[in-house]
Amino acid sequence: MIEWSSFLIVAVATWVSAIVVITLYSTAVRMRAVHVDLLAEGRPKPLLRLGYWSVFGICGLLVLLGVYLIVPALHGA
Repeated sequence: MIEWSSFLIVAVATWVSAIVVITLYSTAVRMRAVHVDLLAEGRPKPLLRLGYWSVFGICGLLVLLGVYLIVPALHGA
Protein backbone atom coordinates (compact mmCIF):
# COMPACT_ATOMS: atom_id res chain seq x y z
CA MET A 1 0.00 0.00 0.00
CA ILE A 2 1.23 3.48 -0.86
CA GLU A 3 1.65 6.00 1.93
CA TRP A 4 0.31 9.03 0.07
CA SER A 5 1.55 11.60 2.59
CA SER A 6 5.13 10.30 2.27
CA PHE A 7 4.77 10.18 -1.50
CA LEU A 8 3.59 13.80 -1.54
CA ILE A 9 6.51 14.92 0.64
CA VAL A 10 9.02 13.22 -1.66
CA ALA A 11 7.34 14.61 -4.77
CA VAL A 12 7.32 18.19 -3.45
CA ALA A 13 10.91 17.95 -2.21
CA THR A 14 12.00 16.64 -5.62
CA TRP A 15 10.26 19.46 -7.49
CA VAL A 16 11.59 22.16 -5.20
CA SER A 17 15.13 20.78 -5.32
CA ALA A 18 15.07 20.52 -9.10
CA ILE A 19 13.77 24.06 -9.48
CA VAL A 20 16.43 25.45 -7.11
CA VAL A 21 19.31 23.67 -8.84
CA ILE A 22 18.10 24.59 -12.34
CA THR A 23 17.57 28.23 -11.34
CA LEU A 24 21.01 28.50 -9.76
CA TYR A 25 22.71 26.83 -12.72
CA SER A 26 20.87 29.04 -15.21
CA THR A 27 21.85 32.12 -13.22
CA ALA A 28 25.50 31.07 -13.23
CA VAL A 29 25.42 30.47 -16.99
CA ARG A 30 23.89 33.92 -17.53
CA MET A 31 26.49 35.52 -15.23
CA ARG A 32 29.25 33.85 -17.24
CA ALA A 33 27.77 35.09 -20.52
CA VAL A 34 27.68 38.65 -19.18
CA HIS A 35 31.27 38.27 -17.98
CA VAL A 36 32.42 37.11 -21.43
CA ASP A 37 30.62 40.05 -23.07
CA LEU A 38 32.26 42.50 -20.68
CA LEU A 39 35.67 40.95 -21.35
CA ALA A 40 35.14 41.40 -25.07
CA GLU A 41 34.39 45.09 -24.44
CA GLY A 42 37.54 45.45 -22.37
CA ARG A 43 35.74 45.89 -19.04
CA PRO A 44 36.71 42.86 -16.93
CA LYS A 45 34.75 42.23 -13.73
CA PRO A 46 36.66 39.84 -11.44
CA LEU A 47 33.85 39.75 -8.87
CA LEU A 48 31.44 38.58 -11.54
CA ARG A 49 33.79 35.70 -12.35
CA LEU A 50 34.03 34.81 -8.66
CA GLY A 51 30.24 35.03 -8.47
CA TYR A 52 29.45 32.59 -11.25
CA TRP A 53 32.07 30.09 -10.08
CA SER A 54 30.59 30.31 -6.57
CA VAL A 55 27.09 29.65 -7.89
CA PHE A 56 28.37 26.70 -9.97
CA GLY A 57 30.03 25.39 -6.79
CA ILE A 58 26.80 25.68 -4.81
CA CYS A 59 25.01 23.72 -7.55
CA GLY A 60 27.63 20.99 -7.34
CA LEU A 61 27.35 20.81 -3.57
CA LEU A 62 23.57 20.54 -3.76
CA VAL A 63 23.83 17.70 -6.28
CA LEU A 64 26.35 15.89 -4.08
CA LEU A 65 24.05 16.36 -1.08
CA GLY A 66 21.20 14.83 -3.08
CA VAL A 67 23.32 11.84 -4.04
CA TYR A 68 24.40 11.44 -0.41
CA LEU A 69 20.79 11.43 0.75
CA ILE A 70 19.65 8.98 -1.93
CA VAL A 71 22.43 6.38 -1.60
CA PRO A 72 22.06 4.62 1.77
CA ALA A 73 25.59 3.15 1.68
CA LEU A 74 27.03 6.65 1.92
CA HIS A 75 25.45 7.49 5.26
CA GLY A 76 25.24 4.12 6.94
CA ALA A 77 21.49 3.57 6.70
